[in-house]
Amino acid sequence: MRLAEIFGDNMVLQRDKQICLFGDGKGQLTVEFCGKSYNFVSNKEKFCFYLPSFKAGGPYDMKVIIDGEESIIKNILIGDVYIAAGQSNIEFLLKETADIEYIDNENIRFFTEPNSVDEENKPIHNSPDWIICKNKAANNFSAIGYYFANELQKYTGVPVGVISCSKGASRVDAWTAAEYVNTEHYQEMQKIRHNDYNYYKFNHNSWLYENKLLNIVPYANSGVLWYQGESNRGNIESAFYAEMLEIMINNWRKIWNDNLPFYCVQLMPYNESADVADWATIRSQQERVSKTVANTYLVTLVDTGESELIHPLKKKKVAYGLANAVKSVQFDEKIEYCGPILDDFKCGKNSVELVFSHADGLHIKGSELLDLCVCANDVPLTVSVEIKENCLKLSWQGNALPTVIALGYNNAPKHNLYNGAGYLASPFQLRLN
Repeated sequence: MRLAEIFGDNMVLQRDKQICLFGDGKGQLTVEFCGKSYNFVSNKEKFCFYLPSFKAGGPYDMKVIIDGEESIIKNILIGDVYIAAGQSNIEFLLKETADIEYIDNENIRFFTEPNSVDEENKPIHNSPDWIICKNKAANNFSAIGYYFANELQKYTGVPVGVISCSKGASRVDAWTAAEYVNTEHYQEMQKIRHNDYNYYKFNHNSWLYENKLLNIVPYANSGVLWYQGESNRGNIESAFYAEMLEIMINNWRKIWNDNLPFYCVQLMPYNESADVADWATIRSQQERVSKTVANTYLVTLVDTGESELIHPLKKKKVAYGLANAVKSVQFDEKIEYCGPILDDFKCGKNSVELVFSHADGLHIKGSELLDLCVCANDVPLTVSVEIKENCLKLSWQGNALPTVIALGYNNAPKHNLYNGAGYLASPFQLRLN
């Protein structure tokens, strides 16, 4: 009988939720924590026992006695825990980024799920340690997770723990249980996949779900920071990304038995041929999920001027957007975390008004609106642009009626429509006929 590897010295436990202790094997478990003793018996190969909820605080020690053998888990904090999940842009390490800011703060702790495989499917198992945010120990942790934790801990004043459970080049289906993936409908959505499926064996057979995610389930947490989609950007399968992501979100919520908030990062601009990949559709599908799946939120794309890099080196603004989303959603702070999102449109004679949410202070940065496409049956129209509160009004002369209106709807958007908080609008393509 043994506890899962995530339970160790320096860990952060989630406040105000029951704490699940889980692991493998049969036997008797006694836990002494915060002045009380708890006894459990497991008759199965996997166990899951619950402690009551606790308020934020610490540090504490936890005495664990398994079949008479005693051990102590030291220096435990209770606060808010988040899972940083997805592929390489959230896995991207602090030491690899630009503008590194080192902060020593013992109320911030990080854990990286240690199980993985290399490109030849050979197992890799790293040290399963919680690290304290001091002495540059975060260098080998997710940069976005690091900056997110710093920003949130300053705001809440309680301990923050971030669990990195990610894998570069991973697909959304690799993070989803086989019972969902191996259906006729799901396989039809994946009939033609992006090449990252063929290149990396960990994308097969729900490998990451089985061998990484389940190792941290059901560790209590406050929500998921999800940054993924690049490896599902094939021109055919991209149109199904919203449905696949929704299936994964529901799958995760079911195994945690918790309606976890999902904070999704919209893919950044990347100069890649449209013949090879479809980033624009993935972005629109991410936006769709934020609109149609409850308790799911979108941090819109950030143009850092690095569209030649599939891994932008500037990660702070993305992390701050995620932290602001948490402040808004979980702490009712009146703070923006997202750029303008097209919600509706109103057609008039020789004009259309595009109506946006997240649009306080809607403005064009510069002298004219860039990357705007207004076409009538593939013929570009000359339009005038006017901003009225949360609306963008487009007007034209003549009898031609637009069939397509698009803003930034390409692999590397260059549009410049922002809200007053400085967040860039989510790209869109609107077909009128």
